[in-house]
Amino acid sequence: MPDGAEVVGTPLRNSLWNLFYRIVSSNDHSRTAWGAILRGSCLAFFKEPIDDLPSSDNDASRRSLKEIFFRIPDYRVYDYYEFLLADDRAEVKEADRKLIRRGLNRVLEEESAPVRLLRDRFVPLPDELGLDAVLTAEKKLTLFDLAAAGRHLQSAVDFLSRRPDPAGGEAAREALIAVAAVVHTLAGGSGEVALGTIAPVAGTLGIPPELARGIESILGYCHAVSGLPGSERVPSVDMAEASCLVVFCASVINLLLSRKGGKAPE
Repeated sequence: MPDGAEVVGTPLRNSLWNLFYRIVSSNDHSRTAWGAILRGSCLAFFKEPIDDLPSSDNDASRRSLKEIFFRIPDYRVYDYYEFLLADDRAEVKEADRKLIRRGLNRVLEEESAPVRLLRDRFVPLPDELGLDAVLTAEKKLTLFDLAAAGRHLQSAVDFLSRRPDPAGGEAAREALIAVAAVVHTLAGGSGEVALGTIAPVAGTLGIPPELARGIESILGYCHAVSGLPGSERVPSVDMAEASCLVVFCASVINLLLSRKGGKAPE
């Protein structure tokens, strides 16, 4: 980017860049970090030519990366942050990644962004309570070694975070299957898998009848939008509904496994 060129972004994009800039620059004692990140990003993410990149000017590299960052579509900004956090080709120091992870959700909350960071993925969860429900469910599934349920819950999050077109119905389907896998396991692992219900274990786990009826109602709706066998397909859910259903299913998993006597690791 030429000196003096103006970069214009939304408050959210400005704040995301400022977080990235502050962390990388504060730890760049050798003054080579921006050149390495620019080259790695152009090679592995932006797929831009690298022959004209600044070869030894760290500040020029930062300006070039900033120009690219502010011209990509909004959804690609989230993709780029996921690349920075999870791909070694990004050339970001692990210490910097930890600081970025620590600060990201605070920035997203301050700027009223519709997403939150969950295990290095941006997902449209409605609030911090929903984020905690999914994280806790994942921990408990690991504790009980419910591998299939864990995979389906992770798939639900992946469908929510798919860009530019999230898949709400698919996310609801995967979350519903995760609940069914937990119910099937807690019921002894025999017989057919029951979709959209906790009836096989509600009594033995001491779920109050009134609560069980409410859970059955929401799981029934989740089944209806999932497209799975036995469902009466309803119109597609929007992302707010899909996020709500995924968080609800995660909360049901937490409830069932907590009644089983498990404790999530700290």
